[in-house]
Amino acid sequence: MKIYTIGGYNEVGKNMTAIEVRDEIVILDMGYDMEELIDMESEAESSATKNLIHSGVIPNDKEIYQQREKVKGIIIGHGHLDHVGAVAKMAGSYNCPIFASPYTMKIVEEQIRQDDKGVKNERVVLMPGNIHNLTSNFAIEFVKVTHSIPDTMLTILHTPEGRVAYGLDFRIDRKPVLGETVDFDRLNELGSEGVKVLIGDSTRAGDQGTSSTESAVKEQLSYTLDQIYGEQSAVVVTTFSSHIERLKSILEANAGRRKVAFIGRSLKDYTLPARDLGYIDLKNVKMASYRDEVNDLFEKITENRENWLIVCTGNQGESRSVLEKLSNDRYEFRLQAGDHVVFSTSTIPTLINMADRYRLERNLKNKKVTLHMDIHASGHGHREDLRLLIQTLKPEIMIPAHGDIQKLAEHATIAQEEGYILNQNLFICENGNVLEF
Repeated sequence: MKIYTIGGYNEVGKNMTAIEVRDEIVILDMGYDMEELIDMESEAESSATKNLIHSGVIPNDKEIYQQREKVKGIIIGHGHLDHVGAVAKMAGSYNCPIFASPYTMKIVEEQIRQDDKGVKNERVVLMPGNIHNLTSNFAIEFVKVTHSIPDTMLTILHTPEGRVAYGLDFRIDRKPVLGETVDFDRLNELGSEGVKVLIGDSTRAGDQGTSSTESAVKEQLSYTLDQIYGEQSAVVVTTFSSHIERLKSILEANAGRRKVAFIGRSLKDYTLPARDLGYIDLKNVKMASYRDEVNDLFEKITENRENWLIVCTGNQGESRSVLEKLSNDRYEFRLQAGDHVVFSTSTIPTLINMADRYRLERNLKNKKVTLHMDIHASGHGHREDLRLLIQTLKPEIMIPAHGDIQKLAEHATIAQEEGYILNQNLFICENGNVLEF
């Protein structure tokens, strides 16, 4: 067995790993580096694949591309862009199917549609609880886990050389607002049957304890809106557009007290597929994504601002997002003293993001808008969540992923506490490494 650590081993994002068994290869994820993508802004959509690789926006798959006839499948674990964003740029180079869960596949298809490069790969939707026999060397199984986007799966590759568990991304939420909790029954079975390799999520390996639950966030949102709604002021909530569970929590916390507007293109891109799958009820939500729609809806909101809850894009202060434009008075609707902005998110700790968020918060504070910060729970497991996954699966070999060297090392210390030995059955990798077992 060979493991190619293509992307996500020097950074949070740009995830891509390949597993080779007996001259056949399966690819796990094809993601963007979100910081590099933001830095390129609109250039990324029109850039050639080789330029995006050179710029560090997408993984450098040269070693796999050179043996592309061996590639039998591409598996996408969930719909976040740091896992799925590069599919439209890269998958067409490989003559093989793309596998994903139902919601993730809708995101894959939307990425391919928007990129319009004619990716023709067969697309196969897999459900958890079933094992798909791909070749004599690979069978694919999805195990349900919780994260901040629906239908997130932990991928199990069953091979003649042993099972590979690919656990990017996950958290352990025992009280989810949407869907079921982690399928520990199946994970325990796999641990008993034997797992050769676990490739694990290091994003929050440095955070003590366990991650919070979405139910707790929903309670906090309800409390915050209860306090705010007593004042006849405008209320804006911003969160990640892909966080369908959070958007559901926002709607339930509102409880029909105000009309609801979802404003921003990415909100539409992520929520409509979720609606089609029955994950969120949007029948009482007004939606606007393009300029004329947004302007018309804001004009309507301006007439009775105290009757609306505005949910919009821009929680990181991204250039040209709805909230960034609101902070700079680019719409007829204007935020003013006494209005409220609720950040149901945390700041992604990259230099570009932190600078964008600083500017956004400064602009809002200058308007004397009241800010409600960090009403959020991470979508990534903390130290004790990661420890529990190791203890449950009992892998022979542990490979931290999804992080820079500091995050990988923090994850490695957890594995060492569980008895793993660095460079024997615990490996800290970089992009471009090849491990052979």
